[in-house]
Amino acid sequence: MAKKKRNQFDVDEIYRGLRTNIEFSQMDEEIQVISVASTIPNEGKSSVACNLARIMAAKYKNVLLVDCDLRNASVHKMMKISNRSGLTNIIAQFQDGLSLHSYDGVQEIQFEGGQTLTVITSGHRVPNPSEVLGSKRMGRFLEQARKEFGYIIIDSPPVLVTSDSIPLCNLSDGVLYVVDAKNADKRKVKAAINDLKRNGGHVIGVVLNKVDMNDEKRYGYGYGYGYGGGDDDGKKK
Repeated sequence: MAKKKRNQFDVDEIYRGLRTNIEFSQMDEEIQVISVASTIPNEGKSSVACNLARIMAAKYKNVLLVDCDLRNASVHKMMKISNRSGLTNIIAQFQDGLSLHSYDGVQEIQFEGGQTLTVITSGHRVPNPSEVLGSKRMGRFLEQARKEFGYIIIDSPPVLVTSDSIPLCNLSDGVLYVVDAKNADKRKVKAAINDLKRNGGHVIGVVLNKVDMNDEKRYGYGYGYGYGGGDDDGKKK
């Protein structure tokens, strides 16, 4: 097996494990909408969101990935698709009861195995991201998404950079919190997670990212899954 294929296999196995943990976390309540958040930019949350959505789509039908990081969008770059129209455009013209597939900006990606993932990129830049994400229209958008999709994965903004992520986490059933294993400030991580919890966010697990897989003394917490991937714009560090 070529090295590139082997590395991809390893990554896929990690995310299958993460998917299994999410499935088992639904013993008491269903988790349909999952926000992927981090403390600051470049901790790899967008990589986690995209890979998790891809692995979810490999097993389940009707999986939706939404880029809600309106200030630093990167899902379209990672998925190599257009961002000509997306979430902000849909919210601007949203109508109750209208299928999301009716809007321009809803794209479908088909993978080699035939699986399909629906993606909504961030869309046009707006001067008021917090107002858009905290709006009643955003809430109704997610209500409609719940009717049409089995799982919705949200790439949320970093918690300590802006308040944009708070309303999203409140609207989600669970929050996956991504931590940069190499550079994270533990005090800031703890403060950010506590802030989410105080504001109604339900943190279902922590994903350690950028773990040195050659370090025999490494250990994890939360889900404890390490992925030596890139930062939020897809570049290797």
